[in-house]
Amino acid sequence: MSGGLFTEIKNNPLALTLVIIIHLIVIVLLSINLASDDKPPVPASQNHKIIDAVVVNANKYDEQKKKKKLDVQKKIEAKKIEAKNIAENKAAEKKKKQEKKRAAEKEKILAITKKKEADKKLKAKKEKVKKEKAKKEKERKLKEKRLKEKQRLEAEKKRRQKEEQKRRADEKAEFERAIIEEERREQMAKEQAARAARLQTQRQRYIMLIAKKVENNWLRPATTDTGQSCEIVVTQTMMGDVIDVLLQACTSDNAFQRSVERAVRKASPLPLPPDPELFDRKIYFKFKPR
Repeated sequence: MSGGLFTEIKNNPLALTLVIIIHLIVIVLLSINLASDDKPPVPASQNHKIIDAVVVNANKYDEQKKKKKLDVQKKIEAKKIEAKNIAENKAAEKKKKQEKKRAAEKEKILAITKKKEADKKLKAKKEKVKKEKAKKEKERKLKEKRLKEKQRLEAEKKRRQKEEQKRRADEKAEFERAIIEEERREQMAKEQAARAARLQTQRQRYIMLIAKKVENNWLRPATTDTGQSCEIVVTQTMMGDVIDVLLQACTSDNAFQRSVERAVRKASPLPLPPDPELFDRKIYFKFKPR
């Protein structure tokens, strides 16, 4: 039994490893027993029982391992069969889809061909209707064009008649306006001439009033003879106040000139014009006292 046991252990490396481990455990236990005086030593027969148990366990483990390996192989085979079935199913499904696709494409091509033929017929029909409609539209437009041309000629005739009537009416109105305008201009010219004459008369009187007031304020110098004169330029305000006096072309001496300037300044404010239009900031008049 011992020879067969060692042969099994030799042929099974895992069992050998377990035996070595168990022997080490036994040696440790024996060492502990020898060190202890209270515990008796383990018998040799007990050690053989432990070894036998280990060998039995090793055999069971080996059988379990073989069984597991066999189970794994069975599973692998089952997986291969399953994969093969799946592949075959996929191939069949793919073939079925391809056939279905080819049938669909064939049906699609047939439908497209039918649609093209139907479209061609429909297009021809529409083209015919379109041509007939275009012909009728052309005839209608031609008729409408002739009618419009007739209406245009009639409207043009009426327009020319109205324009001629308007031209004559405008010429008549323009002639009448020209007569009225001429009469108005003549009337305005008369009124302006009358106003100008009236203003000229008023201006002469206005200048005479200024000259009279200056003469009333003039004192003849002892050296001045009668018949002397002097042209005066007076600058005045709106109220007639004298701002400046300029003497021009005086016929006498300086005493006469100074007396004239004093008289003008004493006459300030000068008389106001009867019409505001006659006012001028500069007044020109000839001073010739009697």
